[in-house]
Amino acid sequence: MLNSKVNEELAAAAGVEEGDVVLEIGPGTGSLTAALLEAGATVFAVEKDKHMATLVKDRFASTERLKVIEEDITKFQIRSHFLPFMKEKYHDTKKRAKVVSNLPFNVSTEVVKLLLPMGDIFSVVVLMLQDETAVRLADSSIQTPEYRPINVFVNFYSEPEYKFRVDRENFFPRPKVHGAVISFKLKNAEEYPPVGSPKSFFSMVNSAFNGKRKMLRKSLQHLCSSSEIEAALHKIDLPVTVPPAQLPPVTSWFDTGTQPALLHG
Repeated sequence: MLNSKVNEELAAAAGVEEGDVVLEIGPGTGSLTAALLEAGATVFAVEKDKHMATLVKDRFASTERLKVIEEDITKFQIRSHFLPFMKEKYHDTKKRAKVVSNLPFNVSTEVVKLLLPMGDIFSVVVLMLQDETAVRLADSSIQTPEYRPINVFVNFYSEPEYKFRVDRENFFPRPKVHGAVISFKLKNAEEYPPVGSPKSFFSMVNSAFNGKRKMLRKSLQHLCSSSEIEAALHKIDLPVTVPPAQLPPVTSWFDTGTQPALLHG
């Protein structure tokens, strides 16, 4: 990141303040790390590149508020490695950490899926993503071919908010597309929609989108009968011919998912 002000705005979007513990994914040369430390946070950085991990350690060798782990975040066991660090810093209080990261655009969806169900550990996840991706994830009511299961997933576990666009001229090397900052306010388990089983619920959603041009009563017929699906759609005042991408808004998925037949087959 060439513009240090963008890093400061990224930290500010997460409300980073003195005493916070922040998970940073892919610190690179440490430009965002510097902004987080300047804001008073203790930073737990996960960097898969050995050279970059060493560079960040050396750059901030004088501070005790930085821990760098050389690991791929998609393979990193957050609960077993990060939680002990949290307990040490927060002395077993129930305060939650934050995630603030400038992610490589090609891993953004995978990281979102990894972090959002961790509302017991993190209060907010603030990420720099490709602008198009951030717009799609933040809009919970879109009814276009771009509407996917990830939209349902995001709104199940969080409250997303598009913060601001970052022009591609601010990056080095310069990408072909603009970036954007998006915030996910994570929900606690008791705030999740009242489905019988999240695993079964998302199995239903994925099944529906495997045939996203089909009517829901056809794409879900292997889970339950057409009459049960029609009853669930009738409950939320939708026609039986509705395809998955036109189920408005995202909360309708949760209402539909409360039907035991759709969850358990």
